[in-house]
Amino acid sequence: SARTARLIAWCKTNDDARIKLFSDSVKDAKDQGRKKKQSGTPKETYYSQLTNAIFSNDEDPEVQCLFQTKPGALIKPVQTRFGTLKRKYNEFNKSLKQTGARLTYNELQKNPQTKTLIDSQLNKFPWWPDLHGWWRTNPAYNTVFSTADPGQNHES
Repeated sequence: SARTARLIAWCKTNDDARIKLFSDSVKDAKDQGRKKKQSGTPKETYYSQLTNAIFSNDEDPEVQCLFQTKPGALIKPVQTRFGTLKRKYNEFNKSLKQTGARLTYNELQKNPQTKTLIDSQLNKFPWWPDLHGWWRTNPAYNTVFSTADPGQNHES
């Protein structure tokens, strides 16, 4: 939907806010070779900014009116949308199995089998590559990756 596209676009443009919304752990920062993002800004402020980006110019006049009169009323639907995206993201990952769920999008695109699998599903869930870039190593969002040790041999 256009709203989800605006949500993803905002997250791409606002790296620091996106990192804080998706929980910036010390481990994540260390693994990425950077310092943990410290912010005195509450998540609600970022959700408010994101809600503005999604709904301030909405196509639906009723939604636009609601946003203008009660912008806070639309924060909960944005949070709910993240939950829906997380669920769909993990459904997509299940098709990639354990190994694929932890590889980068570019690594997955190099393998003809996973490339075909991903490409066949992107028409139903076009936001997966962006979400995978943000969530693939975050066990709070990527439950397929976190269900087992990636180096574990299940055949022995």
